[in-house]
Amino acid sequence: MFLPLFIPWFKLEAWPIGPVDIQPFGILVAIGILFGSRVAEWRGERIGVPRQLTADFLLYTILIGFFFAMSLNVLFYHPERILETLEDPKKFKYPGLSSFGGFMGGIGAAFYFRQKKRASVLVLSDVFSFAFPFAWLFGRTGCFVVHDHPGLPTDFFLAVDNYNLGGLPRHDLGLYEVFWSAAMMALVLWLGQKPRPNGYFAALVPGLYAVVRFFLDFLREGPAEGGDVRYFGLTPGHYASVAMLLMAIAIGVRVARGPEVPLWIDGAPPEPEGDAKQDPTGVDTVAPARRAQQRRAARNKRK
Repeated sequence: MFLPLFIPWFKLEAWPIGPVDIQPFGILVAIGILFGSRVAEWRGERIGVPRQLTADFLLYTILIGFFFAMSLNVLFYHPERILETLEDPKKFKYPGLSSFGGFMGGIGAAFYFRQKKRASVLVLSDVFSFAFPFAWLFGRTGCFVVHDHPGLPTDFFLAVDNYNLGGLPRHDLGLYEVFWSAAMMALVLWLGQKPRPNGYFAALVPGLYAVVRFFLDFLREGPAEGGDVRYFGLTPGHYASVAMLLMAIAIGVRVARGPEVPLWIDGAPPEPEGDAKQDPTGVDTVAPARRAQQRRAARNKRK
């Protein structure tokens, strides 16, 4: 008789260091942000995006994304906490993070950054999307080791046994997204070996994530078991997945129909003001971008 090989139950707890509790989830998320940022800067330089521009873009999108991730997590998943906190501020709890809330905040930050730096959202989002799986791998590993995405009971061989010491094996949605991230890392590295039009990965990666996430959310437990609330039978993640897929399709159509999207909206990077014209590091961050654009223009003419 075949016996499924379930993953044994475990859970990493916080590590007290003096008066502070170090959370394993937070540590892994921080590692993911640092690793993903380095990958984004590396990818950006390969396609002619100055390293400092990529770093600034990531700073805007990540900080504002985290704010929206916490805010919308409360609004959509735990609206009762708003009234509880207003009635008694001592009842305030860490709001948790909504991944799609973070994406929404990041998109808004990207358009603000576009107006501020006069740089294409599509090009910068392409760099972000290429690096996304590298950061997401660590973030979802953090979700898995603390098991904050419980799924339905199952006899699937990758289920976590005795989930939350409840005696039943369950799907762990964090673990499944770790596998998705690993597969996507390999895919983008392989596809990135050849020149791709700006926006290619901004359509591909969110589109594939939306499809996978939509179906994974059918495996989530309900709120009574620590899972997600439903609206008309679907989780907020279902609705957000559909919206993300439509956005990815729209980007894909734009990329396929061309023309090539340049990095700088005005055709060239904005002139620095005053003493900022001289880079204190002595590194020319503008010329590489211009040379990359010239190479792309030459390739397009040959085609």
